[in-house]
This record gives sequence, structure tokens and C-alpha cells, in this order.
Amino acid sequence: MSGTVFRISVGFLVGVLALLALALCASDYYMGEQQRLLAAGDARGAEEASRMALRLDPFDTDALEARALTLQQQRRYEEAAAALREATERDPNNYFPYLLLGNVQLALDDPDAAVESYRDVLELNPKATSASIYMAQTLLGQDRMREAKEEYLKLEREDRISYEALYNLGRIEVRTGEAEEGLRDIKTARRQARSGSEELEGPAARQQEELLRGMDLAVADAMVVAGRESKAREILSSSTSEQAPSLLQLLNSDPDAYREQVVNSDIY
Repeated sequence: MSGTVFRISVGFLVGVLALLALALCASDYYMGEQQRLLAAGDARGAEEASRMALRLDPFDTDALEARALTLQQQRRYEEAAAALREATERDPNNYFPYLLLGNVQLALDDPDAAVESYRDVLELNPKATSASIYMAQTLLGQDRMREAKEEYLKLEREDRISYEALYNLGRIEVRTGEAEEGLRDIKTARRQARSGSEELEGPAARQQEELLRGMDLAVADAMVVAGRESKAREILSSSTSEQAPSLLQLLNSDPDAYREQVVNSDIY
């Protein structure tokens, strides 16, 4: 009798495991369908596929992340945020849903909440470079320059800083009393940006050229703040930026006003 019960129990367990395996396979299938349909521009079909994936594997945060992505593509940000909050509740030690949530909160024009989400990411994974950069950019957008500066400095100390982030750090330093340090970092960022620009084509090349022109102006700004006005004049005179002539005129007529304008300007 006990042997029969044992065999029935084993059979039942095997059946349950087989059904679970089938459900997980089906969930993976619908996850693939969700990505395919989203790439094809079928947002409604992608959403339905993500719903099916969630039904088949309710413990999978990947399915919730995929659903949030689909909702975000449709600008349904509140629903996307709700899906990501559910993902953080299911797997609180997974940093990725917090990162996605921060991005959605920015879309919802809630930068304070986004900063907190990025902080949650960094508590779980201190080496999550993207979270540090997003948080610094968000703080910068709130004119919290010194807090943003600390985040950029951490990345610089750990040799994880991109040239875009280094450029922002340099401009912050110029505005917070460290013009020479800022000049150094802006120049380094400009060299790094220029090094790969020859390989770009089309819109990407034009965008990079625009960035490099902006960096040239930032170098001139830093030199004026540092008291190196003659070199700043050379840079502005040779710049192809549309802003350069008016900046050069201001520098020639009132260097102090130019310096004050730089120190009090926002960073975009």
C-alpha cells in the first residue's frame, strides 16, 4: 500500500514539474513574441503577448519588464511604472527594474522619484554605471550641481566615466570655482569625443560635430573664467559655431560680464 502511495506521489510530482516546465517554455515563447511584435510596431499584439507570458509565469520579472517596455512605447507611463513596481516587489534584490522605473519616472516628470530609484539601483549594484550617470543628469536638470558633481567624481575616480559625463563634470567645475580642473576635464572629453568621430556617418556624424563645436565653446568659457582671455579669443575667432561671434564681441567689450554669464548659466 505504501509503495502504491509513493508511486502516485512521485507521479504527481513529475506531472507538476512537467506542467511547470511547459508553462515556462510557453512563457519564453510569448516573451519572444512580445519582442518580435514590438519591433514590428504592433504595440497591441506585443501587450497581449506580455500578458500571456505573465499568466504562464507569474513569478518572472522579465515578463513585467517587457510589459512595462510595451506600455512605455505607448506612452502609458503610469501603467508602466505600476508594472515595474510590481517587479521590484517580486524580486527586491534585482536592480534592473529599479533602473527602468527611474527612467519611467523621468517620463512622468517626477525627477525626485527617479533619483530615489537610481539610488535603489546603486544600493543593490554600486557598479551600475548607467544608474550613476542617469542620476547625475537628473540632479543636473534640477540645478543640483554639487550633488551631480559628486556622482561624476565617483565615476571619474573609478575610471568608469564616459566622455559625455566628463564633459558635464568639467562644466560643473567651471561654475563651482574650479575652472582649471574644469578646463582639463573638458579638454580630455573633447579629445575622446573627437577620436572616434571620423568613423561616424550621416546624422550621427552631424550630431557629433555639433557636440564638438559646443565643447570648443565650453573650453573658451573655462579659459575666460580661469583668466586666460587671450587664448579664449583665439578659440572663439576660429570657431564655426553660430554663437561664437556674439560671445567674442561680449568678451572684447566686457570680460567680467562674460565670466559672470558663464558662472551663472545652466548646463543642458
